[in-house]
Amino acid sequence: MKIYSNQNVNAEQVIPFPDEVHTTEQDWWMIYNADTKLITIEPLQCSGYTSSPFTMVISDRKEELDQYIADHGLTVQMN
Repeated sequence: MKIYSNQNVNAEQVIPFPDEVHTTEQDWWMIYNADTKLITIEPLQCSGYTSSPFTMVISDRKEELDQYIADHGLTVQMN
């Protein structure tokens, strides 16, 4: 298990293939498929542990995730 702490202002952490990554209620995070650029879990704020075969991005502000989405051309996966 890895614990990531996002204490940097205006910085996001990009974690490929997260394995039991811990987030707090203050963290904003999302999951996306780097190959297809589709967001599989939209930005949200909640605490817990996350594992995924995709890429996780954690930030301290939602605006930073929104900017990351725009900068990397990501789109929301429609079901």
